[in-house]
Amino acid sequence: MPAYTLSQLAPMLNTYVEPDGDFKFSLNQVLSRIYNMGIYRDLTVQYSLPVVDGCVTLPEDADSVLHTMVDGFPVPVRSLWHDFKSVGIGNLSNNATTQWGLIDAGYTPTKQLFAAATANLYIESASGSGITHTFSPNDGNAIEVVGSDGDQFYTGALLTTPYRINFSTPVTGIVSIRYDNLTGSFDLRTTALDSDTTIATVGPDSGVTRYRRFRINGATDGQTVVHVLCKRAFQPLYNDNQIVHVGNIGAIKQGLLGRLMEDNADIERAQYHWSQCMLLMEEEANSSRGAAIPRLNIDPYGTGSQSRLYQLY
Repeated sequence: MPAYTLSQLAPMLNTYVEPDGDFKFSLNQVLSRIYNMGIYRDLTVQYSLPVVDGCVTLPEDADSVLHTMVDGFPVPVRSLWHDFKSVGIGNLSNNATTQWGLIDAGYTPTKQLFAAATANLYIESASGSGITHTFSPNDGNAIEVVGSDGDQFYTGALLTTPYRINFSTPVTGIVSIRYDNLTGSFDLRTTALDSDTTIATVGPDSGVTRYRRFRINGATDGQTVVHVLCKRAFQPLYNDNQIVHVGNIGAIKQGLLGRLMEDNADIERAQYHWSQCMLLMEEEANSSRGAAIPRLNIDPYGTGSQSRLYQLY
């Protein structure tokens, strides 16, 4: 089934938005909630990720890791508390193994560790087509970087390329990156022309950067291959040509009606419409799986041992 774009959905569903409402704004609210309801058709995505600093960083359109393979072997995905309570990072430091799996390391403002002191961050278009946003010396709130010492540094973009943020003192750590009113996506790099040094991607519009990282004990930077199946993260729709990965018209319709009922404080009707939305999404997911019916694996010891693995069919 082909995917829809925002411009294709608007004529079919804009009647389910209040007369003076914005369809794109309403649809973004509904889609963000549908994404969190479950794992549905077209809401998974695969990546082969490089290991940097012993970790992998999920791309912007990935929300969480569902399954993973390290160097071609399936391994589990573990939370940080599981790592501390069961085996511990200290024990694995003496006999590290990638078979322990991916360990959730939480969120960071950059894609990789930012340890080297630098007095500049270079701004390059993420699409590779040149700068599309006109930076100026007075554009102080366009990009804000907060260093580990708590000082706030603002953009000091040059009038000629390469555009860069010039800091009064070298920065050795970053705790947050904020951006406002950007017209496109831009990479922040420690080296102007080297995309491998990109530490964050900012824009479009306004927001802060947050990247989810997973640690891999025993991994070798540049050599260990990590293939992950991820749950797709919701990204707001900005233009009419963007793909809407939820293609179930009936479910979106029920979600729009549920949003209207919530805004009118009719909680009972809102719950009805959202439950119907979930039912339609589940039916579509079951239909799209076909014979690929998932099996529930139970590992009561939490060790990943295949000899103690029970399967329910």
